[in-house]
Amino acid sequence: MAANGFIAMQGAVSALDHLTGRSTALEAEWLAKSQAGDPLPKATYLMLLTQVVADAQTDMTTLTGIEAAGTGYARQPVPWLASATATRTASTSDLVQFGPFSDATGLAAPVTGAALVTRMTSSAGQPAGLVLMTWNLDTPISTSQNQALQLAPGSLQMTLAVS
Repeated sequence: MAANGFIAMQGAVSALDHLTGRSTALEAEWLAKSQAGDPLPKATYLMLLTQVVADAQTDMTTLTGIEAAGTGYARQPVPWLASATATRTASTSDLVQFGPFSDATGLAAPVTGAALVTRMTSSAGQPAGLVLMTWNLDTPISTSQNQALQLAPGSLQMTLAVS
């Protein structure tokens, strides 16, 4: 899966706040998840998208309606390797699998990208969470019935550039 990605506004703000010693929205999110009894408050999840994300202004509100849908689809936890000091890059450490999708057409629309978010679900009465990073695929992926979509270890990367 060839993809290009960029850090979302909330992800950039959280990184800068962390570096300057300020409390971050991400820390507040983790605290809220801990207080709600989430066993993995610092977990991040990958959601599949059906439209290209145009800019870093992306938040959970702008992703409403473009998350993939279909029987067998659910956001998946993303395991990350420790970031490499020399490259300032973190990459996925394990296989991430979506599906298999049991609808006759697989997912309702082709997958065009993904977003790294802090919540496994968005539902009434539950905070939507934060968008930390988004990726747009070079080529959309269509799925068929009983097919799963898999991301190999190392297929997603996050890099902080230093100039």
